[in-house]
Amino acid sequence: MLTVLATVFAAFPGARHNPSADLMVALERRKARFAGFGIKLETRVLPVLYAEIAPRLAKLAAEVKPDAILHFGLAGQRKLISIETRAFNRVSLVAPDAGGAHAREFRLVPKGAAILQAHVPAAQILAALRCAGIASYLSRDAGTYLCNAALYHSLAAPEPPYVGFIHIPWPARRGGHPSFAEIVRAAEIAILQTAVAARRERLAA
Repeated sequence: MLTVLATVFAAFPGARHNPSADLMVALERRKARFAGFGIKLETRVLPVLYAEIAPRLAKLAAEVKPDAILHFGLAGQRKLISIETRAFNRVSLVAPDAGGAHAREFRLVPKGAAILQAHVPAAQILAALRCAGIASYLSRDAGTYLCNAALYHSLAAPEPPYVGFIHIPWPARRGGHPSFAEIVRAAEIAILQTAVAARRERLAA
């Protein structure tokens, strides 16, 4: 079995009910289906707290020992599902986290690389989503909040597994937004495509 860790975020300012939490419930109901594809799906909720995100990710990596990590988060200003292709070593000093605290430093990792490339097969995921009729695109900017931080810290870990991030919009609240069912289907596709790439990497090693 290949282990894939899928994470979502808890509520935060501007999203007292984070729709990614609903996505997590839907994915948990599909664990048996993923198992049929040789995938052990582990699901976790990440805190929207600057001080806790890095140690929580490190603890999860040690606990789960995933072959791949796929983070999911809300991008409330976007209309389409977006596949992040890189993470920046930066964080907002203005936006408060769920506890009302602000980041103390502009850089996530003081001596870390400015940019880290995501590992997931973004182009293949995009093609599969569009083939399924789900509007989506590749993003080169994961923002300056906890989503980007989660992606960066996961990529910066020693010997990181396959790591990626998918941003979802508010489901069907406004014109042009995907339905919740489409968001769930997109998450399934992204997990399957990531698992295929991770398994291929394992076999080639």
